[in-house]
Parts: sequence; structure tokens; C-alpha cells
Amino acid sequence: MNYLKLYDIKFTGLKNGNHTFTFHIDQEFFKQFDFEEYDDSDIDIVLELTKRDNLLEISILSEGYVNVPCDISGKNFDQSIKGNLSFVVKFGDEYNDDREDLLIIPYHSFKLNVAQQIYESVLLSVPAKRVHPDIISGKMHAEAEKYIVNYDDNVIEQEDKEQEIDPRWSVLKKILTEKNNKDGAS
Repeated sequence: MNYLKLYDIKFTGLKNGNHTFTFHIDQEFFKQFDFEEYDDSDIDIVLELTKRDNLLEISILSEGYVNVPCDISGKNFDQSIKGNLSFVVKFGDEYNDDREDLLIIPYHSFKLNVAQQIYESVLLSVPAKRVHPDIISGKMHAEAEKYIVNYDDNVIEQEDKEQEIDPRWSVLKKILTEKNNKDGAS
């Protein structure tokens, strides 16, 4: 049996109005997409479908966690996620998914597989910058932390000013400045 068939929604027998479908996804789901960035996952999906005479409105709510490595320390942690992806399904001559907010399926369709949209919903829910909660709370320190978390150009400029300049270089700089001033005045 094709694993992703679990995410088929047969809409032809549904009455017009709101319908709710629930799914639970884990690592097996991501294996179907050859996606191995998460070490573990536990996500609940609530799909709200509103059926109308000539279109379907779909909203996918995802909530749970994915186990990912921290961008700073490299240690794995459970990153909580919560997301929402909405789109409209219309009927047309042929399948078209060029737009992210509109999906066109053939007129004769009686079901819709939402696995791809669930997959995208979860990927969009995971933050681009992943920082271990213990680093944020101060319980864990990583060498790279001072460069990534709390990065501030003003601090670096202040540190540069505080560094002592070797007096020999100051004398040389003064001589060069005076020479340039004389050359420019001529």
C-alpha cells in the first residue's frame, strides 16, 4: 500500500459546509519525501475543509515538535512548531499547482491527496534559526554563542577602541599624517 494514500480526502460524498480531518505524522511521513533533516518528529495535523459548489477551501494547522540540531551548539533538541497553511482548490481542465495559495485539479477528480501540503506546512513552521532552549536560558554555553546570539556591531567597535595601540605605531601614523598634510598643501 502506498503510505501517502493515508492523506487522501474524498470530497465527492461530502455535503457543502465545514469538515475536519485529523492526521498524526512522524518520521515515516518524512521518509516518503526523502527528507532526513529531522531526527524525530511528533506532529498533529488538523485539516479544516470548507466545501462549496465550485471550490474547496482548506486550512492546515500543524502543532508538535521536530528534533533538530542546534545551529550554535550542534546538540539536538525538540523544536516546537505551530503553523497554519491555507489554500483554495478549484476545478479546471488539468492539474496546476503553480501558485501556493491556489491548487487546480481536474473536473473529474473525486479525491485530493494533501500529503504535499502537510509536508510544506510543517517545513514552513520550523524556524530558520534553531537555538537550543538551554542556550537561550543560559544553562548551556557554546563557544560560537558569543558570535551568533546577542551579536552587536557596537560591542565589537567598543572592543576595538579599548585595545591599546602600540605607541610606536602611533608615532609612525603621526609622521605619515604630517607628511601627507605637507604634500597636500604644496
